[in-house]
Amino acid sequence: MKFYGHGVVWDPKEDKQLCRFENGVYETTDKREIEALKKAGFEGEKVSNSSNTPGPAKDEA
Repeated sequence: MKFYGHGVVWDPKEDKQLCRFENGVYETTDKREIEALKKAGFEGEKVSNSSNTPGPAKDEA
């Protein structure tokens, strides 16, 4: 899932950084991170990626 925001999001439960937005975007498939970011009110959208693994964009391949 792709979320939009700025800076760092702190995880008070684990007492460490949950994520850092790069250029206003953070992408994750981790269910705990997704739930935490939704609960914190961050806007997100599902990403259609059939393999769920990072790799080059289709036009970069």
